[in-house]
Amino acid sequence: MSRFPLLRLPTLPLLNCIQYLKVFEIIDFSLLSKRTKALVSLVNWNPPDIHANFYENSKLCLKFPNDPGLQWILDFRVELDDELDHNTRVIDGNLFPSYINSALHGLKVFHYLTFPNDEHFETMRKMAEHVSMIFRTPIASFEINQQSDPSTMSIVKWFSTLQPSVVDLHIDYEVTTSVPTLLFILDNIIMTDHFCFNLEESTPDFEYHKAINIPAVILSHSHWITLKSILNSSSRVLILCESNLTLHDINSFLNHWLNGSNPKLEYISIRRSIKRMEENVEETFRIITKDLEIREHEEDGKRPMQIVLHRKATYQLSNSLCYDIVRDDGTIGTFHQIYFARSDDPDFLMHYFYFHVWNKLM
Repeated sequence: MSRFPLLRLPTLPLLNCIQYLKVFEIIDFSLLSKRTKALVSLVNWNPPDIHANFYENSKLCLKFPNDPGLQWILDFRVELDDELDHNTRVIDGNLFPSYINSALHGLKVFHYLTFPNDEHFETMRKMAEHVSMIFRTPIASFEINQQSDPSTMSIVKWFSTLQPSVVDLHIDYEVTTSVPTLLFILDNIIMTDHFCFNLEESTPDFEYHKAINIPAVILSHSHWITLKSILNSSSRVLILCESNLTLHDINSFLNHWLNGSNPKLEYISIRRSIKRMEENVEETFRIITKDLEIREHEEDGKRPMQIVLHRKATYQLSNSLCYDIVRDDGTIGTFHQIYFARSDDPDFLMHYFYFHVWNKLM
C-alpha cells in the first residue's frame, strides 16, 4: 500500500491538509520534528480553551468553541491501563508509552490521549507548552490539587515563565501552601477572571494589606485578608470564608463604600466563626449599621436575584431580612446577615454577612 507524501507538498497545500487532521493527529504530527511543529503553528486554528489540572492523575483539557460537546484530553496517569493497546510517542527525544480511548457521558464525548505521569510533572509541562504553542493560545485556566508546598511553588514558577496571566486559577483544599508561595502567586500571575484559593490556619499571624485586583475572589480561609486590602480592591465579587474581620470592620466597609470605595464591587460575602460569648448577637445589627442611614428593603422585582460569580457560575441571592443603603448616585447596596450554631462545636457561632450592589436603572 502506497503512502501519501504529505511532507513533500508545497507549504500552502500542506497547511490545508493539516487543518483537516483530528486533534490528536495534529499533536502527533507536530511531535515528529521541529519543522512539523512549526508548520502546525502556522495553521489559522479556531483556538481551543485549554485547562490544566495538576494532581496525581493530571490532565490537559482542550475544548473548541465550534464543538462544545467534545473534549480532547491529554491524560497523565500514575498507572496506565494494561488492557489497552499501547503505542510509543516521542516527546523531546524521550520515548513514552501511550494509548488513545474515548468515553461518552450523556451528550458529551471525551477523547483521551494517555501518558504516564511523573513525580515533577515534567511530561505534562512539556506537553502544555507544546499544545499552547502549536494552537497559538495561552492556557485559559489551571488547577492545582493535592500537592506539597514545594511542588505548588515549582508549578506556579513554571507557569509564570510560560505566560503572564490566566483566566482562572484554582488551588484546592488539600494543597499545602505557605505564605511565600501565596505571595509569589499574587505578585507574578495576573488572574483576569477568577481566583479560588485555600490557605490553612498554619499562618494565623499573616496579614495582607495590598489590593487584590482580581474580578472574582473565592477564599475558603480568608483570615489573612485585612479591611485595608478589601477597601483598595477592584474586585467585582469577593467571597471570604473564615474571616477575621470584626463587626466594626464591616461597619467601616459599608461607610467607605457609601463614600466611593470598591467602585467595581457587585457582591461580597463574609463568613466569620466566633465564640458565643465574644459578641452579643442582639447588638450585631446596631454595630454594623452605626452612622448609616438604612431602610428596610422592599422587594419590587427590580433587584437582580442572581449574581455571576465567574464565567457561567451563578449564585442565587436571598431576599429575606434585607436592608438598603444608597449612594448619592442612586447605586443601592442591599445587605443581610444571619447566625448559625456550628454543629461541630456548640461553643461557636457562624456569622454570615452578604452585601449586593445594584441599581434600579440597570
